[in-house]
Amino acid sequence: MSTDAERTIDRWKRLLALEMEAARAPFEEAGRRLDLRGREAAGLAVSGLVVQDTGAGALGRSAWVLAPRTGELPPVVSAGDPVRLYRRRTPETSIRALVSRRTRRTITLVMDEPPDEAWESAELVLERLWDDRSQPRLLAGLDALLRGGGAAARWRSLLLEGGAVSRGALLPLEDATVNDRQREAAARAIACAPVGLVHGPPGTGKTHVLAAIAVDELRRGGTVLACAASHAAVDNLVVRLAARGLEPVRLGHPARVHADVVDHTLEARTERHEKATIARALEQEARELLRRADRAIRQGRSGDRHAEAREARTQARALRSEARRLADQAESEVLSGARVVCATLTGLERLRGRLFSRLLVDEATQATWPATVPGLLLAESAVLAGDPHQLPPTVLSSEAARGGLATSLYEALLAQHGDGISTMLEVQHRMHREIMAYPGEALYAGRLVAHPSVEQHTLPGLAPLLFVDSAGKGWSDEQPEGSASHCNPGEAQRVAAEVQSLLAAGIAPHDIGVTTPYAAQVQLLRSLLPDEALEIDSIDAFQGREKEAMLVSLVRSNDDGALGFCADVRRINVALTRARKRLFVVGDSATLASHPFHTGWVRHVESMGRYVSAWEE
Repeated sequence: MSTDAERTIDRWKRLLALEMEAARAPFEEAGRRLDLRGREAAGLAVSGLVVQDTGAGALGRSAWVLAPRTGELPPVVSAGDPVRLYRRRTPETSIRALVSRRTRRTITLVMDEPPDEAWESAELVLERLWDDRSQPRLLAGLDALLRGGGAAARWRSLLLEGGAVSRGALLPLEDATVNDRQREAAARAIACAPVGLVHGPPGTGKTHVLAAIAVDELRRGGTVLACAASHAAVDNLVVRLAARGLEPVRLGHPARVHADVVDHTLEARTERHEKATIARALEQEARELLRRADRAIRQGRSGDRHAEAREARTQARALRSEARRLADQAESEVLSGARVVCATLTGLERLRGRLFSRLLVDEATQATWPATVPGLLLAESAVLAGDPHQLPPTVLSSEAARGGLATSLYEALLAQHGDGISTMLEVQHRMHREIMAYPGEALYAGRLVAHPSVEQHTLPGLAPLLFVDSAGKGWSDEQPEGSASHCNPGEAQRVAAEVQSLLAAGIAPHDIGVTTPYAAQVQLLRSLLPDEALEIDSIDAFQGREKEAMLVSLVRSNDDGALGFCADVRRINVALTRARKRLFVVGDSATLASHPFHTGWVRHVESMGRYVSAWEE
């Protein structure tokens, strides 16, 4: 084993340790130093919740819908987060659950067993838990990469020992659903061994290309593991692959899976298996035997009664053992028979020992280098699709980020092997050409073009693009008390007025999106625009999404030229490229002038005649 390879793995382990400490520290500090009010101020808890509804969740689990007595929910949890729930008066007794859905006013929790009915009338407190399950999986993946044989040895050669990527002959891709450039990108990625890259700028259909590659792989007799860093991106893959008739099996807890794809989960597929049906019948028979044993004990103390009870319990244990065996067999057969499996990159533990012919990773530029390794170890070859100009991996530790953890494997491979292993998709099918123009020039070297079907589509009576400049208006950014986030009340009022104009013009609420870099501004905008059909969320939450009309509040307006999140060009690129027909941006050009990307943006909208001062409206 080379010393360089060992040093590289040791470096990644150190960076992961720094990141784990940064993720864990707020929870440990809150537990040591903060009371409930302090934990709420830190965004780790929310109190004053009541049960709004109870019922059945996905696949037989219990679901509770909670809501605050008054007001909206603070941004404490998101779908998929592990939480603990307890009664305000008895915090020593709690239950664990997963958040399956969150709206502005409600949180839906899924749990294996619900608490007793007394909880339904109590005031409840919900606290977010630190989820540390991914760390050991990433460390195990690094160890396997360093020392494993088979597929691990091939990937070790490429990633740790300077191995090359070979480019073979282009094979014809017979898929009528892709355009010529998408077909070329797919064929070039397949021809690169062991890994090829697909560069997918906004709206160019990189997920569609991955689906076409999956179809081709299965047609050639192969198997596919399709992954992404986030549950939302995996669910999007499942939808695309299912639409192509590939019958993907989705790994992951049903509470973390979108309702539209629950039927594709391993649990749902297993429940429909013949052996699982038999197992449920055996479990029901076992429960009846246990009830019979209880009745025998209650009806008398004779030796016969006790013997009858012992026999019933013995039979029940045997039935339950057989039921578990059949259920395990059913799951194993569903999984081993699946030619397409979808999961997050850190949710692959059930696939240990399996080898797929091709790994597909969507939104690959949002996954850290170590996070991509577990997927590679399960595949002979891979195609990574992403965009280095959109959101990078989420890294909490600034030291780990400086050390390289914020650089994705996609970017590392591109830097090491050059553009020869990557093909950029150039035709976007989302934005009016005016909305596309500035990001296309500034970030994609002018190569991005609008498909004829979208290049001139607009909303009736509205220009496709407008920038409202608040310079000098006095709309300063501010920090809410006890918060590290920022908001801008003046901008929020202007955005809210614009949304009302769109609604009055007949634009449906679900066709409108409002986004901003700051959680505090999200909360302020939601309070001004209470219609839950309007999607108001952070820029990060809109990655991979689109709306007919998007409104963007940049927030930062100050004498120091401090930009905060607005200095992140990748994040701003996402904000500017979600709209299909109308993009409305509010910002302070004087503050934005401290960054060349924003200076170019202001000049661009002025040259297009799409600039207006807030003073002139």
